[in-house]
Amino acid sequence: DDVDPSAVEAVLKYAYTCIFEFGDVAAALTLAHRYEMPKLVAICAGRILDAVTIENVADIAATMNVYLEHEEVAKVWPKFLDILGQDRELMDAVVRNVKTFRRA
Repeated sequence: DDVDPSAVEAVLKYAYTCIFEFGDVAAALTLAHRYEMPKLVAICAGRILDAVTIENVADIAATMNVYLEHEEVAKVWPKFLDILGQDRELMDAVVRNVKTFRRA
């Protein structure tokens, strides 16, 4: 996988110190889920809504969608949808980044 080395470093630091300081919460969420770190998944899920910008909203939506089965991610999903519903620019950014598909 193509993983940001600074995300790996932040997750390793958390594993050894229980201190999480990293800006790309979606990247950290992916790693925390992959390596079965439920406390870090909860931290990332809790912070992800504060990290939403026009530039990253589509990536955050995609990341959250992948991990919706995790209880902590599922808890914040409705709040994320509320944020999108209240901000037309964020909604537009998400919709414009949906991959097109063709029906057979």
